[in-house]
Amino acid sequence: METANKQKGFLKKAGKWAPIIGFAWIVSHIIVPIALLRIPIFQKYLIALENKLPFHIPGIG
Repeated sequence: METANKQKGFLKKAGKWAPIIGFAWIVSHIIVPIALLRIPIFQKYLIALENKLPFHIPGIG
């Protein structure tokens, strides 16, 4: 019985942090890259980097 209570306690604590961790993941993996792609200096860097690669990436440049 005690292990079941410990597991419920852990899930209850994790439930409090889940929205914060989820929001941080969305920001770091979706919003930041999209924001970077809108900056002209970053776009020029990506185009210069793509020109140095020995293979072609469809959709870039």
